[in-house]
Amino acid sequence: MKWCETLYEPNAIYNIGEKGGLKRLTLQEYKDMMGLFFQAFDIELGDFYNMLVQDDWCAIRYKVFITNKQPGEKFEQMAMEFVNFKDNPEPIGARVVEGFALSDLPLS
Repeated sequence: MKWCETLYEPNAIYNIGEKGGLKRLTLQEYKDMMGLFFQAFDIELGDFYNMLVQDDWCAIRYKVFITNKQPGEKFEQMAMEFVNFKDNPEPIGARVVEGFALSDLPLS
């Protein structure tokens, strides 16, 4: 989870799809959730289809390959993220302030 310290601002917010709505997470809540997720699933990034950037926002559409470690079941998931960046001076550079993640097969 070390990549979170590089990619996200310390006070970043991440919004995930949950039960037809959005759940708002602090960076620590997001890291805790992803830590549990990685205990149960292996994830491999697939193709990136679109990336649109305007000002400090980016929209990304990509495929993810997920393997449930217990039964070994594999499936594909299409994901869409909308991310707001903050441009910091070097050596930090751009980091996420807020993100929204959606997929066609939510795991929650």
